Amino acid sequence: MTIRNLHNPYKAGAAPQARGIAGSRIQLANMGGEADAWLEPMLADFLSLAANLCNTSIGMMSQLHADLGLQHPFVSVNKGRGDVRNQWWRFPGQTGVSRTAVDFSLCEYAARRPRELTEIADLQADPRFAGSALSDGTPHVRFYAAVPLVAANGEVMGTLCVMDRATKTLDSRQRDAFIKLGRQLETQLESRRTMQKLEQQTLTDGLTGIGNRRSFDLRLREEWTRHLRNARPLSMLMVDVDYFKQYNDTYGHPAGDALLTQLARVLRSPLRASDFLARYGGDEFSLILPDTEEVGAHQVAERIKRAVAMVKWPHAEIEISLGAATVTPSEMCDFHALLQAADKAMYLRKHGRNQPHA
Repeated sequence: MTIRNLHNPYKAGAAPQARGIAGSRIQLANMGGEADAWLEPMLADFLSLAANLCNTSIGMMSQLHADLGLQHPFVSVNKGRGDVRNQWWRFPGQTGVSRTAVDFSLCEYAARRPRELTEIADLQADPRFAGSALSDGTPHVRFYAAVPLVAANGEVMGTLCVMDRATKTLDSRQRDAFIKLGRQLETQLESRRTMQKLEQQTLTDGLTGIGNRRSFDLRLREEWTRHLRNARPLSMLMVDVDYFKQYNDTYGHPAGDALLTQLARVLRSPLRASDFLARYGGDEFSLILPDTEEVGAHQVAERIKRAVAMVKWPHAEIEISLGAATVTPSEMCDFHALLQAADKAMYLRKHGRNQPHA
C-alpha cells in the first residue's frame, strides 16, 4: 500500500445534460438520481394521481425556496438572489418523474394564493402568461391548475400542478379532489422534512454546526465507495489546535468553545461544495476531499494556512497542526488506512515541531 502523507506545519502568520422527453424541449437533469431517491417515487404516484383525477396529460410539482432536503438541488437566480427552485414532471408514458429548473412564473403566481386553487383554462388567451415558456414554447401548455403546498409554519414549499395541451375546465368534484390531494402531499413533505431535521441533529456537531464524528464516518464510507466505483483519487486532511488545553486553562472553556466555532468557519471557507468538514473530536477536525490528488490536497492545505493566518483570533494567536493523505485508484487499501495515514501525518507534525526538519 502506498499512501502519500503531506505533513506541513501551518502557523498563524505563516454531467452532460440529459435529453428531453419526446415532444418536449424541457431540458431534464438528475433523472432518478440518488439525491432524490426518497422523493421521486412518491412524486411519481402523486403526479399520476393528480393527472388522472383532473383528466390531464401532464403532472408537475414545483419547489419554491423551501428546503426539501435534497443533496444536490438546482439553484436559480430570482430577483438577484439565489433560491433553491426545482420542478418534477410526469409526462404521458413516463413511469417515473424528471427534474428541471425551467419556468416558475405560473407557480409563483399560484403560490401567492395560499389554500386556493388556481385554474387557467387557456394560458395562451391570458395576457399575463401568454408569453411564458410553457405556453409559448414546446410543450405548448394551454390548461394549467395548481394548489399551493404550505408547511405547518406557513412557509410555501411549492405547488402541485396539472397541465394539458388542450383548453379545459375542471368540474367541482375534480377541484375538490385535487385540493385534497394537495393536502395529502403537504403532509407527506412536512413529515419528511421533520424526520430529516431530526436525522440532521444526530449528524451535526452541536457546538460548531458542522458534521460530527458519526456523519464523518458515514460520509467517508460513501466517498470511499465512490472512489472505488469511479476510479478517482481521494484525499483527507486532519487538523487540530496546538496547545488547546493550555488555551482552555488560561482563558476558560467558553473561550475555547468560541475558538473552535470560529475555526470551523475558517476551515469551511476555502472548501468546494463537494468537500466535507467534520469535528472529529475535541479540537480535531477532519476534511474529506473527493476527486483530489496529492497536489490538490497541498493546495487546500495552503488555502487553509492563509485563511487561518488572516484571522484575528481572540485572546491569543493560535497554531494548528495539519496532516494529509491521498490514495489513488491504483492503490490497494481500505478507508481505515487512509484515515490512519492522515492522522499519523498530523501527529508527526504536531510532535515533531522541535525537530530540525519541522
